[in-house]
Amino acid sequence: MKVGVIEHFDSMHLLPGHPKCGVPHGHTYRVEVAVEGEVKNGMVIDFDVLKRNLRELLKAYDHTDLNKLLPFPSCENIASELLAKLKARIADVRMSVKVWEGEAKWAEAEG
Repeated sequence: MKVGVIEHFDSMHLLPGHPKCGVPHGHTYRVEVAVEGEVKNGMVIDFDVLKRNLRELLKAYDHTDLNKLLPFPSCENIASELLAKLKARIADVRMSVKVWEGEAKWAEAEG
């Protein structure tokens, strides 16, 4: 069974060397986290645990320059980093993190 939560953050970045995205610009990012596992005691994971940990992580990303956090803050790298940080907080679960950069573009990391 899979369960998930969605949160948002707003940030700016630039992608060094990219012809269009190489200048500072901003996005509203949507972050979807899904956890897969067996239902135990009526839940796969407590939604509160998942939302609280995700919100705490996203505080560092909200209204900031993502280039100060990642050398190349692509959607793919943001998703991979969020997955690694969430896995460090919530161990022993299969998880995926999908990061939407605006409305029509996304990257997903699984592990």
